[in-house]
Amino acid sequence: MPTGARVLLLPERRRFAGQGFSPAFARIARRFHQTAGTAGESAQLQRHFRCEPDGWPLAALCRQAGPGDAGDGQWLLADPVHLQMEMRDARLMAWDTLPLSGSETDAIHQALAPVFADAGYRFLGGDGRFFLRAASDEVLPAFTPAPEMLGCTLSDHLPAERRWTALFNECQVILYNHPLNVERQRRGMATVNALWFWGQGALPSAVHHGFARIESSAWDIRALAAQDMADGGGELLDLRQPRDWLAVEAAFDPARETRFDFADGTLWRWRPAFRWRFWSRRIASLS
Repeated sequence: MPTGARVLLLPERRRFAGQGFSPAFARIARRFHQTAGTAGESAQLQRHFRCEPDGWPLAALCRQAGPGDAGDGQWLLADPVHLQMEMRDARLMAWDTLPLSGSETDAIHQALAPVFADAGYRFLGGDGRFFLRAASDEVLPAFTPAPEMLGCTLSDHLPAERRWTALFNECQVILYNHPLNVERQRRGMATVNALWFWGQGALPSAVHHGFARIESSAWDIRALAAQDMADGGGELLDLRQPRDWLAVEAAFDPARETRFDFADGTLWRWRPAFRWRFWSRRIASLS
């Protein structure tokens, strides 16, 4: 990360559907350098944060940033989700949009803690999430990150290990029949009918990034930034939630080197020297 560069972390371009550039921004956008990276929110964050040793253990990082007891254990996030049942499969339709009350959180913990205890795992709450703690020497399967599961069927993403399939199914059965979901249905709310496991791994020894300033309220970035291993003078502005393109333009300063990083893998780079380009083969767009 060059000193003083600013990264704008953005959602997929389709989130700005129907919007266009302002005339002033359009003149500059013609001179952007455009490349393509790997799509997905996890890949997007890994372009800017690097764990040592290599990996992406968001569960351990989140546990350490919250309760602070990650230690040397292996961790998994166990996030409540809503599944839509289909004829021969199920599709994950909601993940981070399922508000749970304190009593609902307690009910889920009480119902599922014995299930995981019997399998040799600790089922813990903390920082508004659920976690699984495994022994430090256990090798956990590679689960698909929850943000990338939205809209996907389960059959292609459940791990091959039978014990994890059995745990997933047992949690699904218990939650499907639980009184909290009867009450949620009565109130017209989406049911919490499964847990999705992901973010596996142990706490890394370091998290490297190139930002002297990070502006974000997102739990994943807060967990990464809590390790405080900055080795550069750049800035990161998390704009993944806004859906108004003008808010993005307002964060752009043509006098500063800027990188626009979209979750769909589209990457735009701007340097002040690019203003002297009089032609460009690539014209940035939101389509």
